[in-house]
Amino acid sequence: MCRRLSTLLVFLSLVLTSNLAQATEREGTVTIFAAASLTDVLPVLAEEWIKSGPAHAPRFSFGPSATMARQVAAGAPAHIVLSANPDWVKYLADKDLLTGSPVTVVQNRLVLVVPGAGHTSTTALTAERISELIGDKKLAIADPSVAPAGAYAKSYLEAIGLWDTLSGRIAMGSNVRQTLTLAERGGLPAFVYATDAKRSTKVNIVGVVPSDATPPILYAAGRTKLASGAADSFFAFLSSPAAAPIWAAYGFEPYVSK
Repeated sequence: MCRRLSTLLVFLSLVLTSNLAQATEREGTVTIFAAASLTDVLPVLAEEWIKSGPAHAPRFSFGPSATMARQVAAGAPAHIVLSANPDWVKYLADKDLLTGSPVTVVQNRLVLVVPGAGHTSTTALTAERISELIGDKKLAIADPSVAPAGAYAKSYLEAIGLWDTLSGRIAMGSNVRQTLTLAERGGLPAFVYATDAKRSTKVNIVGVVPSDATPPILYAAGRTKLASGAADSFFAFLSSPAAAPIWAAYGFEPYVSK
């Protein structure tokens, strides 16, 4: 009896959150679940989008891409999902939770940072240079199990033969923004996205991971089946010419299909 009641309560909760999301969007408010690395740029994109029509400011929920996707899969009332790993948008598509085709919006780079004052080096990293910079300190990366930035960093360290050496000295952030904080306040070298590092005045970028050393760091967007109207408009805006200079101002690179 208790199990049936629990199942019923979960079902009713999902129905209510779905109805709430649909009612919210009818009022012009779009709910967006997005990767933590988009925390700064998305509100600015939203401000520009609002100028084109009568829509309200979107509601944002930021976090690790895996966490955002799993919450949507569990029934969280999102209209748009933006992930730093297209596989998590595909995960939702495979569950038949999206409408239309996902799109790749922009791309990013992975960099190594150390505490500093906002200086930037575009030198390509090597295993020797990384070992020199880390010394006997811990290395901060985002949790590879939930955050794409951490998965990209781990993949790169494995490829250059350093993961086994450093794995016992890894300090994990729950997402890339928390990982940046471990560099800013904790004094640790850290692998983060170039876009996050460039917005900080408390770290120096000491090297860039070569673009051919990791899979492309692509941001994919998808619309859930709750989306219509305002959500469709914002979804289209993300890839529009009007959005391009805003993405660029925050360090994101345009996606070029190969």
